[in-house]
Amino acid sequence: MLNVVFGEYDVLVIGSGMGGVRAAIEARRAGLATCLVDKSILARASASIYAGALVARRPPEYLVRMGLIEAGMDFEKPFDASFRYFVKEGARTGGSVYTANQRIAMTVACEMERRAEELRDFGVKDIYSQRWLGPPGVYGYNIMLPLVGYARKVGAKALEMTMITDFIPRGKGIVGAVGFDIRKGELVVIRARSVVMATGSHGQVYERTYAPIRMTGDGYAMAYRAGASLSDMEMMGFDNWGIAEPGLPQYWLPPSLARLSGVLRNAKGEAFFLKYAQEHGIIGQGATLSLEDTLGKRYGRPFIELIPHLIKACQTEILKGRGDKGAIFLDLSRVPQDRIYVDHNGVWTLNILREFKWRERPIRIAPICMGDFKGGGVRIDEKGRTDIEGLFAAGDVAPGSSLLYALVTGVVSGRSAISRAYSVSMPEFSSTEDDWIAERRERLESVLNREPNEEGDPKEIKKKVKAIMWRCGGPLRKGEDLREGIRSLKEIEEECLPMIYASGSFRKLREALEAINMVMVGQMILRSSLFRTESRGYNQRLDYPERDDKNWLKNTIIKRAEEGVRIKADPVEFVFMAPEEMERGK
Repeated sequence: MLNVVFGEYDVLVIGSGMGGVRAAIEARRAGLATCLVDKSILARASASIYAGALVARRPPEYLVRMGLIEAGMDFEKPFDASFRYFVKEGARTGGSVYTANQRIAMTVACEMERRAEELRDFGVKDIYSQRWLGPPGVYGYNIMLPLVGYARKVGAKALEMTMITDFIPRGKGIVGAVGFDIRKGELVVIRARSVVMATGSHGQVYERTYAPIRMTGDGYAMAYRAGASLSDMEMMGFDNWGIAEPGLPQYWLPPSLARLSGVLRNAKGEAFFLKYAQEHGIIGQGATLSLEDTLGKRYGRPFIELIPHLIKACQTEILKGRGDKGAIFLDLSRVPQDRIYVDHNGVWTLNILREFKWRERPIRIAPICMGDFKGGGVRIDEKGRTDIEGLFAAGDVAPGSSLLYALVTGVVSGRSAISRAYSVSMPEFSSTEDDWIAERRERLESVLNREPNEEGDPKEIKKKVKAIMWRCGGPLRKGEDLREGIRSLKEIEEECLPMIYASGSFRKLREALEAINMVMVGQMILRSSLFRTESRGYNQRLDYPERDDKNWLKNTIIKRAEEGVRIKADPVEFVFMAPEEMERGK
């Protein structure tokens, strides 16, 4: 029987990416007993650790004038301009297209610069470093490692290699969480006044992804089991530039000028996107249509607006058999040498391709799951509150992404957790909670002690889930495939999960719990996508190819119910800006 270790904290924070660490710091600054828990080493398994610079300030004007780089955010402008930038960029990248929570967007716009400047107080040296020439600028680890160090310095308790599996329910809220220590082999039971969930995204549910390996959607599954609402789970982000070349890492080609100057070709050598852009009315004013220019100049539109179209065109070529080994080709052979070295992403690209003779032949690429780019997650308000009492959320587990989003939501969720912790007493467990904990311990023990068998190998179950999700819920979707995916995941849930085993290994127990969560999260994505009968942002339906603003300016809400899964559509609140204003803003 598992040994049980008890703990109690004013604020329990689960996950140690930007949102989690920042929430923990906020709680400690308020003098509260705070615990930061991660199923890996602090910060090391998060998307924050490898993310780009926190803030990309304005690029050099001469590069913009040359058409080599597009204008970025200008933090010198008022915050309402930043809000408009966020709203337009969100629409242009295809993330949610007008369905994002505007109160949260305004909160981020108002708070982001102040919270970024504040990072210097925590030991971050250069928060705005963004080099356009020469070696790479500062990336996530230069921010996250000082933050983790500061959280430890001010007294936040750290539980590493400890996987939280479920929240302890009481009425309409929670009073703590249970999990297990992977290294010590103990059941961990924590009482808490407030819980902040910052467990990251769920990119690992897909076969083609470069998300961190531990990004398996645990927070979504835990919140769902606790009765929380999740919104827009169908909005899972993909990008066009995933390496698909045998012998090279399945990674993402950085957005270098070299990449933006390349030519997409199918297996026949045809520059197919030119034809696609003409047929679909994508070409903008001033387009040169010259293959010598960057994509933005070539098609007369900011590159960021082209991303959804590039994904759709490339995936269409692959699905119609005009690709090669599940990929199309990026031809870089005609890119001028000076464009390779003009930005640090070009240098990074060369490093990734160092074993590939890209000057002699095109490189295979295919759409890939971004992992941390998505428009859905556990539903929160502008103060980081979920609809479960005592549960708050920050970062990629909530409906948004980026280091800035995680930074601000980490602060606001931390503050909300502080407020609640001061207003309620430390919960005492009744016989009801004791029985619930005992039942959870029995479940974990049954998986831990189960012997190996053909159906229950966690790694094989993960592989099946990832293959199903890529085939049925990837960049381009249709109803029959979504229904097939739901049926397939349901079969895994009914036939394989009851047999899942860890055979005495706590590391394998983590693998098993991740597999269980991936099956649940995969079903949420597929069901939400099937429910939204239109193409919007990252949810591209072949059977409903058009965006339908008349009927679908709504958020899809998925929630656990006694009868099973409950899905509904809630109209979007346009608190600050309506879609027609955004369109005029272009």
